Amino acid sequence: MGKFRLCILIAVAGLAGVICSELLCRWAVFRGAAGHLFGRGRLIAVASGAGLYEKDLTGDEIFTASELVAAENLRRTARNEQTDAAKVDRELSLLRAQFGSEKAFIRALGLSGLSRLSLREKMADQFRARQWIEKQIPRETTATDEECRKFYEAHRELFAQPVRFRASHLFLAAPEETPPEVVGSKQKAIEALALRLARGESLAQLAAEASEDEATKSRGGDLGFFSASRMPPEFFAEVEKLHTGETSKPFRSHLGFHIVQVTEIKTARLLGFEEARGEIALAIANGRRALIAEALAETLGRADYARAD
Repeated sequence: MGKFRLCILIAVAGLAGVICSELLCRWAVFRGAAGHLFGRGRLIAVASGAGLYEKDLTGDEIFTASELVAAENLRRTARNEQTDAAKVDRELSLLRAQFGSEKAFIRALGLSGLSRLSLREKMADQFRARQWIEKQIPRETTATDEECRKFYEAHRELFAQPVRFRASHLFLAAPEETPPEVVGSKQKAIEALALRLARGESLAQLAAEASEDEATKSRGGDLGFFSASRMPPEFFAEVEKLHTGETSKPFRSHLGFHIVQVTEIKTARLLGFEEARGEIALAIANGRRALIAEALAETLGRADYARAD
């Protein structure tokens, strides 16, 4: 039940704001149907400045009998849930964007034995399954002020906030396996963008025009606040060299080519209880939901599971 329980728990985390496209790709049913789209170990895309790797989405696991039973029970039980067609189409578009071109996406679909329509149907199944699970988990799991304070005092180290940077970037994808001629082309392109920046054009404008980070280009390349734990080491090392308002020269990480502009820096500090209370309450509530989800996963994994329609 390990993998399927994890899928259930990720669905619960979705209540707290996990990105839907990532959620879908980690569901057991989806992995089994579409995992071969992603191969093994290579970069798929950049999401919020962080690399998303094929090994995170692989569909090559050998599922146990109980996991397969649970997946089928969940699909069957949730089949009458209503889906928002616009949301499904939007998530399909996000998945498609991770392949860079329509040709690459269609090729991957063909290699996996899927069509765009069948993939969309699989994704719609995941929306239905998630909606059903959410309905099974009570929302009245609010933590009291006393519970939150006890948690804070027992785990103060969790609220030691490291130095955080807010930055925007221009990104051109060129992961390690990229052919040399493509790498050369991307390097010339990033250098041309750097020249336009030096001549006075804004990074936000250029990001919207040319950046290949689909997750940030619509907001001018803004990565939001991040610490070292959220970014590749070689990327963060370049950011650390900059002061507020400074822009880096073009550099390459294992993901590709970047130009980074730091817009704000927050120094390391310990969050006070009142600042942390909201997150603590959410963590306690999600922990309670997780226990309910574990029991639900066990129930769905029983071969004799039945539900009246």
